[in-house]
Amino acid sequence: MLNVTCPRSALHEAVQTVARGVTGRSTQPVQNNIYLESISGELRLVATDLEFISLEAKVPVTVADEGALTAPARLLTELVSSLPEQDVNLSADANQALAVNCGPVDYTIRGLAAADFQMFPEIGEGVTATMPQSLLASILKQTAFATSRDETRPILTGALFEFKGDELQVVATDTYRLALRKAKLEVSITEPLSAIVSQRALTELLRILSPDSDEPVTIAVSANQIEFALGEFRVASRLIEGQFPNYQKVIPDGHERTLTVAVADLEPALRRAIIVAREDANRIVLRPSAESLEITAQTQDVGNIDEKVPARLVGEPTEIAFNARYLLEVLEALDVESITMDLGGPLNPGMVRMEGDEDYLYVLMPMQIM
Repeated sequence: MLNVTCPRSALHEAVQTVARGVTGRSTQPVQNNIYLESISGELRLVATDLEFISLEAKVPVTVADEGALTAPARLLTELVSSLPEQDVNLSADANQALAVNCGPVDYTIRGLAAADFQMFPEIGEGVTATMPQSLLASILKQTAFATSRDETRPILTGALFEFKGDELQVVATDTYRLALRKAKLEVSITEPLSAIVSQRALTELLRILSPDSDEPVTIAVSANQIEFALGEFRVASRLIEGQFPNYQKVIPDGHERTLTVAVADLEPALRRAIIVAREDANRIVLRPSAESLEITAQTQDVGNIDEKVPARLVGEPTEIAFNARYLLEVLEALDVESITMDLGGPLNPGMVRMEGDEDYLYVLMPMQIM
């Protein structure tokens, strides 16, 4: 039976990461567990909801005996989090009990047989691409937040990955806003391919990715599944079936005005405005002029706010209403000092861009000015 020893810190990171693959809603108790298997100097940990996601981690260990069992995810996570920073020994007996020994601490957890644990299916043949972790982390940070939380429209709860030649384009929309990011692949793809990846899988992947690392991420895509492999971690997910909306038709093909404003000025002003605006669906009104941007919000039960921040407008002054939260979320996603907003009239979508960057855009639908 399983018997391994490893540093507590490595085990803790692996357990914390993998445990998020468990929903706790499975009718099969063993699927609420983490699968543990020792083999060839490694401890393999797996958790899956069998519907959308599978998370896997490998930890280098000293193996005394090879074997496998499953342990409750929540209990194992809490236990490992509480252990002192010493080597941890994990051992199992024939009764599927997992003994956890760390310095003066001895625990025993009731497990379930590894043979009863159902794995996520292996990914089939498809397309493989590679890019640095830092690049993929940036892409997901700038797009995934725009996916929908409305489960009645599942197609919008994921982001569209489009592979074509040496380019990857990721698009997310909830119909009120749209985020699009393009990036170059290290190796060209021979056959174009599209895949809709669930927001849950992207959120877990973003937790694992290192935004400062140039270590590679391998992306494998088949007809109904996608897998991201990075270092000792692996994230697999079923693709969302269906036809993604024709997002191209909502991207403005021209604009009458260009507004440039510093994030350091705009972000705190929006946070002040949303205190009033949250009682009115987060509606704020922007009134850009040659050298400033006026931000107003008004609700009957709360009051009103009127603030001006420095800005530069090319074009005629106008006014347009947006959802303040949607503006704040894109500012949080972009690591820039200033943004550019392409604006039409009060009924036209606005578009947020990063100065000098043609690979990113964020389309924001206007709200009615009351």
